Amino acid sequence: MKIDKWSGYAKHLVLASKSGGKLRTNFNAYLEFKKIKEVINNIAFTDKSTYSSDGDIYNRKITSSEAKSILDNIEACKWTSTTSKVLLIANQLKIRI
Repeated sequence: MKIDKWSGYAKHLVLASKSGGKLRTNFNAYLEFKKIKEVINNIAFTDKSTYSSDGDIYNRKITSSEAKSILDNIEACKWTSTTSKVLLIANQLKIRI
């Protein structure tokens, strides 16, 4: 089956297996990961130096171009040094993924 037909959870499991243990592989972690992905998507398409999540305002730790690369890597299930920056956002939001 082609990767574009995979579910979001299946892609998460493959990405987590490539992360070297940095991402957890249970469904709750996937749900938290989706929140992080949404924040990264917001960062990717704005030039503001801050972003908000759940009513709190945070300084950006990644650029818009990095955010776009992260989203592309997530869709392709590639774990790179750029993809690992999802951990910066998760840590900033105090979300364990």
